[in-house]
Amino acid sequence: MLTSAFVLTAVLFSGAGLTQIPSPTPAPAAPALNNEIAPDAKLVVEQYLTATGGRNGWSSLKTIQGNGTLSIPAASITGTAQFVISSDLYRNTFTMSGGSVQGASIITGRNGDVVWQMTGEGDRYNGKLLEGVTRLRNLRQYQFNQLLDLEKNFLRVEIVDVEEIDGSPAIKILMVPREAPDSKEYRFFDQSSHFIVRTIIEQPGGNVQEARYSGYKKVGPVRMHTETKRMASGQVLMLVATPNIVANKPLPEKYNELPLEIRVLLGEETVAPPGAEKPKNEE
Repeated sequence: MLTSAFVLTAVLFSGAGLTQIPSPTPAPAAPALNNEIAPDAKLVVEQYLTATGGRNGWSSLKTIQGNGTLSIPAASITGTAQFVISSDLYRNTFTMSGGSVQGASIITGRNGDVVWQMTGEGDRYNGKLLEGVTRLRNLRQYQFNQLLDLEKNFLRVEIVDVEEIDGSPAIKILMVPREAPDSKEYRFFDQSSHFIVRTIIEQPGGNVQEARYSGYKKVGPVRMHTETKRMASGQVLMLVATPNIVANKPLPEKYNELPLEIRVLLGEETVAPPGAEKPKNEE
């Protein structure tokens, strides 16, 4: 039943720290470029960029591809995680089973200017176009590294505290995203490694989203985390491990084509997909 897939989507996207998908809202007018980027905060970000490959390393990326596993301990759900990113394309796919959920998928993607999401279970999928603030947030988050251009992506960036995380001090930096000035994103930079080890996202009317990051490894010219814990009230809601990541390898051609459900929404297909025919999603 699609019902369990929709319930699972609500759980993942409201509490687990993933991007929330509210009803589409109009995109706000772009504010003037009056960013408040504190010099000391910018220095911390530069230390992070240097520790993870430097600006030259990040700028040399053409593609990133990764896959691994996921688990939702409280619901006894396990599954797979897969993502691909290029300069104008991304695809993030979660496939899950456990309890009443069998073969449920949540797929978020971008093809050029079109940003979309699909949810499904078994051979039935429901697609939607992401618009407004939600679309802009996805475009920002699915860059190779959104911290390469603070002025473009954030209105305010400033150090607000130093906190201990797993026995090591970390610098807490507030970043206010340009597309959502009422939101607050906090990133915690370990003072020793300079890696990002935690994030907290606060959105008006939404749940506080927390994530922990670990398992940094060299991927081509950069270093990336390979383990993500989505948290709520100190408890792990979801664990995503993607140890298999490669950089600058050609993406499979299938990602260049929009799913049939999305093409229908765009009016590129005049006939809705048959319910009995499963769309060609990621293996």
